[in-house]
Amino acid sequence: MSSRGVPIREIMFAAKMGFLSKPLWREFFAIKSRAQNARNWKAFRDLGFFHDHKSKMLPDVLVLAPKAITELHKLGVVPVTPPHLGLYDHDVKVSQVILGLEKDKVVDRYTTEAELKKRFMVWMKTTHEGKSAKFPDLTVELKEPKNFRKVAIEIEQSLKNFDRYKQIMNNYASAKSIDAVIFVSDQQAVFNRISRAMKETNYPSWERPVGFGEMNEWLKSPTTAPIYLSRGTSSIREWTRVAG
Repeated sequence: MSSRGVPIREIMFAAKMGFLSKPLWREFFAIKSRAQNARNWKAFRDLGFFHDHKSKMLPDVLVLAPKAITELHKLGVVPVTPPHLGLYDHDVKVSQVILGLEKDKVVDRYTTEAELKKRFMVWMKTTHEGKSAKFPDLTVELKEPKNFRKVAIEIEQSLKNFDRYKQIMNNYASAKSIDAVIFVSDQQAVFNRISRAMKETNYPSWERPVGFGEMNEWLKSPTTAPIYLSRGTSSIREWTRVAG
């Protein structure tokens, strides 16, 4: 916690993802003894910064309370809404990836899908383009990039229909602010369908490369996990000048 007793790092993370889970907190945030960590976790609620997720199926998940939202407003930050139960497992995996990259100090900043949806909510509801838009699960800005500064990362847990993948690849084809795209999944069928969609949409892979990553590898070590590209294999570590 900060000198004012405000768990600002945890609050900022929850503002971007919508939640803070006990397992994620233990792995990426907690640095004290087991006893002190237990007291700190309890204090998040006792001090009024967090309260339990409304779903009883998520007993070790906290969401922002009004006191934390007040702290965010002081910083000009508007938090995203908590994920519902059906999205939670996906969002945990997204969290593992970004927290792993942050731990290895290879990213300067990141933006979540929930943040972009909140920012462009009116556009999504009122325009034809907005209604079919797909924002990346994560958009990361790499520290000391060799080639690619801004990278989109998609965590694909289920197989989408082919037309949806064509729509996604068309969106990325025109996403001038994105330098590379990585799809992470544990299903070869997902990779096959994306590859087919790239061909049918004439996706400009020479301009904006698309890579594929195995889910287990990315959850263990997203910085060094292989990125399989049409011209070989790389990794986030190799895309930066940050020492390993």
